[in-house]
Amino acid sequence: MIDDLELVASRLADWLSAREPSGMPVRVSGLTRSDAGFSNVTLLGELQRQDGDTPQRQAIVLRAQPAEHSVYPDCDIVRQYRVMECLAGSAVPVPRLLGLETSTEPLGAAFFVMERVEGRVPNENPLYHLEGWLHDLPEAELRRHWFAGIDAVAALARIDWRERGLGFLQPPAGVTPLAHQLEYYRRAVGWAESLGRPYPHLHAGHRWLVEHQPADAPMALSWGDAKLGNCVFHQGRLAAALDWEQATLAHPVDDLAWWLMLDESLCTGYGLPRLAGLPGRDETVAHWERASGHSARDLPYYDVYAAWRMAYVMARIGTVFTQRGWVAPEAQMDLRNGGATLLALHAQRLGF
Repeated sequence: MIDDLELVASRLADWLSAREPSGMPVRVSGLTRSDAGFSNVTLLGELQRQDGDTPQRQAIVLRAQPAEHSVYPDCDIVRQYRVMECLAGSAVPVPRLLGLETSTEPLGAAFFVMERVEGRVPNENPLYHLEGWLHDLPEAELRRHWFAGIDAVAALARIDWRERGLGFLQPPAGVTPLAHQLEYYRRAVGWAESLGRPYPHLHAGHRWLVEHQPADAPMALSWGDAKLGNCVFHQGRLAAALDWEQATLAHPVDDLAWWLMLDESLCTGYGLPRLAGLPGRDETVAHWERASGHSARDLPYYDVYAAWRMAYVMARIGTVFTQRGWVAPEAQMDLRNGGATLLALHAQRLGF
């Protein structure tokens, strides 16, 4: 049903009308499928409320549980919603939530609806290192956007996740967050191989990561996909942080490592120059340490961990894109990508 956009619009309007505080019926129009993200079904549209003779319009986003898994072996719409619900009103801006439906009856899949935040998101296709609105900013504005994102990453590390009701993200008793995540991704690699080809580089990376886990690591809330491409900017400020599918508890430096790795994977990972004017690694790390109140001493380990996870993500995306005919099989996108390139550089340096 989720592919029939007219039917989805009609049923979603009924669902929202039943929850409308004013008691007035609402209308949903202009539903389109988003080309961003690969793990959820994401639809964009407009909600219209009638207020006398003047309709009130509100841009909305619907995220639905997919019928098939693409990047990860699991997808939990309810978990994503709960994380954003707990973050509402915090130092990290998230879209305003309009409702969650766990039953499959209305649309054929569990879903939630949120406000679509006004603003612009840095483009990853084409790469912002090469072109786009972020690429064209003056250096002062470029730095302002970069550090607005880093400030959000730092703010996450300061959030009292227990007080915010995020205890449901804790790993099982007696298991560290890192060990829990390493095991999750180990199983995910096996699942990916069952749907594609063997990935010996991911197994080698996992062995190194297990053997070199930092001891006595602090624990903080982790975005799970901290990157410029998940930031909505409006008039130079961060208006919303998006995509909480992989949110978890982790070392505070985990999100910083992912942010740095993702940026590097989009330039060095593809043999391209980095966008001139972007703050460098040392300046970024120092800024994050000041803003978060945490040390980045374990960052070298998490650099490898981030590249390894990205190599896994791109293995799945490459396989899915090939199966759908979006890239040619000979491109071997699941093996030749920015994440795999960075992981290979770490492997060469560290000998795994």
